[in-house]
Amino acid sequence: MATQLAPHQQFYIFGNCNMVPDHYDEWQAAYDKLAEHVMANEPETLTYYFGLPLEYAANPSATPSMLAFEAYASRAALYDVHLQSKPMQEGFLPVASRTMSTGLDLTHYEAVEGSFLDRSGHKTECGIIHDVQITCTGPEARKSLVGALTLFCTLVNERQGPAGEDGEVLSFLGLVSLDNETGARIFARYASREVWERWLRETLVTKFWESVKPYVSSVDARPYAPNGKGWLWK
Repeated sequence: MATQLAPHQQFYIFGNCNMVPDHYDEWQAAYDKLAEHVMANEPETLTYYFGLPLEYAANPSATPSMLAFEAYASRAALYDVHLQSKPMQEGFLPVASRTMSTGLDLTHYEAVEGSFLDRSGHKTECGIIHDVQITCTGPEARKSLVGALTLFCTLVNERQGPAGEDGEVLSFLGLVSLDNETGARIFARYASREVWERWLRETLVTKFWESVKPYVSSVDARPYAPNGKGWLWK
């Protein structure tokens, strides 16, 4: 059984999986074997989730890249347990090294309060993922952004209806980089592309971006399709 932690108590990473052309299937087969071990033996590996560029959603085999989103009970659960396991070291990593054009490209985050990962507990698959990377103008600016982001996540959560029911927004995580003092991120999963398009235009969303504009130097926002191979929560 997975360790039950609130989203803001978990340790998150993102991985940019840059594929050697036409080697995605080999990478995925190796991951599938690793996943069996993780599910049975790593209670503090909490979430694995993958996103494909939308243009490759119908043809994953040809994708040149994939976004990996992972959650752990702690940093040690990743670096001392998960990455050191025999199935990882002798099974997955040797395959990954020859199927990826770069090494492990990992960034580390913690979530702000108000964030939610799988609010209903139903593990419902989403229609689209939206990953928003934010760079603030400086450390003090990020502190101001984090306050606004905490409120933003709380308000989005409240808009989803009663707890235990799927809303339109299935996950909404406000994240703060642990690698530097200026990075932040929003990782969201929406029920459908239509829902996502509508939420982008919601007053709540536009007011958030207007309020944090003085603190932000750049934003890189990209949509992804779930590949159906990870798990949202054990």
